[in-house]
Amino acid sequence: MLSFIIPAYNEEQFIKRSIQSIQSNVEGIYDYEIIVVDNASTDNTANIARELGVAVISTPHKFTISAVRNTGVEISQGDILIFIDGDVYLHDSWIDHVPPVLEQIKSSSVVAGSVYAVDPDASWVAKAWFQPWYQKQEQVTFINGGHMLLSRELFQQIGGFDVSFETGEDYEFCERARSVGAVVANLESLIAVHLGYPNSLKHFFRRERWHGKGNFSPCMRIFASRIPIITLLILISLVFSLVAPLITGNVFLLLTYPLFAGMFSAATAFKWIGGISPNFLQCMFLAWLYFTARGFSFLDVVKDSFFGAIKVKV
Repeated sequence: MLSFIIPAYNEEQFIKRSIQSIQSNVEGIYDYEIIVVDNASTDNTANIARELGVAVISTPHKFTISAVRNTGVEISQGDILIFIDGDVYLHDSWIDHVPPVLEQIKSSSVVAGSVYAVDPDASWVAKAWFQPWYQKQEQVTFINGGHMLLSRELFQQIGGFDVSFETGEDYEFCERARSVGAVVANLESLIAVHLGYPNSLKHFFRRERWHGKGNFSPCMRIFASRIPIITLLILISLVFSLVAPLITGNVFLLLTYPLFAGMFSAATAFKWIGGISPNFLQCMFLAWLYFTARGFSFLDVVKDSFFGAIKVKV
């Protein structure tokens, strides 16, 4: 049996399409179940899911998405687990390509999935920033938790998702999967479309600020990738630009931050889209906004750690 597990928090806008895409792909082909774990939504998510005839479990209060996914696994019955987020839908071609993947999952230790595709009706922000990621998914080293397939046996061997992670849990999960000998496979043929990509600059900033927390907590994760290191360098350049002119009287030192931020943003955009293209400046601006948001992520983690330590002492 296939167990589709959908963690959902206030997904009334997208949950219907997500569930129906699963049903239209596998109905009459596989024995399956769909479990929606409603993470204390304040909208109509749970009712919409029930109307579509799927199992709905509601949490008493909001948990981390890791805990919500683990809860879905606990009540599921299938030998293959398929995690789909409430704002993700499966493309109609998904069922044409999944049979050999399921066979591989049954016979070997594999965590499969794919980078989210961008919806054709998405905003320019989503298309400029996330479409290049989709096109380069062979370079991605982890599977998004919102479209992940693996056996129950492997999931239990890995130990489930780490409930302490507010974000970045899928990256950490894949790291542990490799540590037990599993293969992490991004499969471009399995198309899952993300409807929840940012539709505005404000939404983009908030999303990256939230996701960025996983880069800095625990602190050793700072050295796990280049993103947090670059973010800290840009933050340091900002502080230097503000302080150095006051100490030295050299106003040209004010240029340190814009030069550093511009250089890293341009380099990121160039690598992201594979060169200079018509949307290079858009991507460069989004890269700057991305690093700025990640800088706020770092400050959020520091603030939470500091005040958390004070609360513990009290």
